Parts: sequence; structure tokens; C-alpha cells
Amino acid sequence: MGSEADLQRVLDKVAAHAEAVEAFVEILGKLHRAGLLAAVDGVLEEFDEQFSAATRPELMTMVANFMMLLGTVGQVRYEPFFRAAMYAPQAVNEALERLDRKPKTLGVRELWALLHNPQVAAAVEVLVEALRALQPPPETKPAS
Repeated sequence: MGSEADLQRVLDKVAAHAEAVEAFVEILGKLHRAGLLAAVDGVLEEFDEQFSAATRPELMTMVANFMMLLGTVGQVRYEPFFRAAMYAPQAVNEALERLDRKPKTLGVRELWALLHNPQVAAAVEVLVEALRALQPPPETKPAS
């Protein structure tokens, strides 16, 4: 049968590399005596459990959602957010200091002027577009 031929071929290779096989067996013996084989076995057992836990459908779904979020955030221009991060904290602190010194109520004229401010209009427009994007698409009725 083929299995006897296969066994003979393996034995011939072992015989041809007997010194290397003997050195490998000696190294394995040293690793076993040092307890390193048991440690490697433990690591592989733990890896198997961790890998099984890491491939649960819930975790994979979370990773996929995170990747989609990163892709979405990557499509948004970062310049306005960079400017906001650089200058908004100082502007907010200055406005809060002014309010601390002299609390002010907002009158109709100030509110109207604020609503006509191009920056406020742009912020409201961005917010409205983001909210529109969150709405489900309108259902289309099939043509009869």
C-alpha cells in the first residue's frame, strides 16, 4: 500500500537528517525541563479562548460599525472643526467672563441680529442637513 511507501520515505528523510533531528529533540528536552513547553501550551490554550471570544458576532458587528464610523468621519472636512478646536474655547471663555461681569438678557433685536449672523446661519444649515440625513428615505410606491 501507499502508507508503507510514505512511512519509508519519512524514515529515509529522518535518517538523512539524523543530526538535525537529534539536536531538535535535545532542544525540545531542554524547553520541557525549563517549563517553557508548558508555558507555550498555556499561551496557545488562552489564545484559542481569546480568539473564540474575539470572533463573536456581537464584537465583529461592533468592529464593523466602528469602521463605518471612521469612514464617515473621514469624509467630513476637518478644517471647520480644527478652527473650532483652536478658537472656540477662548471665545467661549471670553463670553462667559462678560456674562459674569454683567449678565445680559437677549432682546428681540439682538436675537434677530443673531439669527441673521452668517456663522449662525451656516451652523443651523449644517445641523438641518445632518438631521435630514438621519431620516429614513421616503418609501416609493410601485407603479401599477
